[in-house]
Amino acid sequence: MQTRRYSQVLSTLAANPYIAYFKTRVIYQGKIKGICFPGLNCHACPLAIFSCPIGSLQHSMAIMSPSDKLAQVSGQNLSGGSSSLSAFLYVTGFIGLIGSIVGRIPCGWLCPFGFLQDILYKIPLRKIRFPSKVRYLKYFSLFIVAMLIPFLTGVHWFSRLCPAGTLEGLLPLRAIPPFPSLPPGGWFVWLKIFILAFIMLWSIFTSRPFCRAICPLGAALSLFNPISLYRMEVKSERCTNCGKCKNVCPVGVDVTLEPNSHECIRCLTCKKECPTGAIDSGFLLLKTRKKQEQKAK
Repeated sequence: MQTRRYSQVLSTLAANPYIAYFKTRVIYQGKIKGICFPGLNCHACPLAIFSCPIGSLQHSMAIMSPSDKLAQVSGQNLSGGSSSLSAFLYVTGFIGLIGSIVGRIPCGWLCPFGFLQDILYKIPLRKIRFPSKVRYLKYFSLFIVAMLIPFLTGVHWFSRLCPAGTLEGLLPLRAIPPFPSLPPGGWFVWLKIFILAFIMLWSIFTSRPFCRAICPLGAALSLFNPISLYRMEVKSERCTNCGKCKNVCPVGVDVTLEPNSHECIRCLTCKKECPTGAIDSGFLLLKTRKKQEQKAK
């Protein structure tokens, strides 16, 4: 779908327009950095002007951490403070607002790392079926790695291992060092690069494996898919059960069985490819559907 490709390219550019870095070698830290980008885009990227919602979520959990180490680093005990609660409410409210309005549309249309996986999957090599039960791991990433562990330790462990952060932050900063320069990374840098390489290789053989199995932002937004204002609908009177919609779905959803599945990234490929036009999508679909039925009577 050409429109979606344009959207993915433009959103990637819009999230990372800070070309002044090449001259100043200083990462942007202005007021806009306090705003979350509705996709997984590393705030440590030298071109980024927005924050990553998962990075912000981890930060909100970390500053509420009872960890003595965090208190020593910050110079004060932030546990239970109003600033820590405000940070948590802001980021969870942001994710909740996006999710309740459009569900996982950012995953399909805006996320730079999702865009990369789409490109890699187009490489013409034999494809491997995604094991369906692995999709539950992304909830472990959200609730344990991105929330519980930062709260207990005061350390942003998901960001430390995130392949998107390695690609957008670590590698560019190593190639074009900031001022002051980064300290040596040692073996941990190579671990991060290995994780990125593994995800990229997996993305060649399986469609969007990171989104489906690991991404905590995708997990958070997926919780709202069944109740979001933006809906998917299958018109049973037009559907011939040909199965084409499931075959073209990048995340393996059978929209005829569960049109508003937690896994659906709202890419609308199924809608475009449906030979009978049985799939519909949009806001307030139920109200529109009722009006059409009343007119038909």
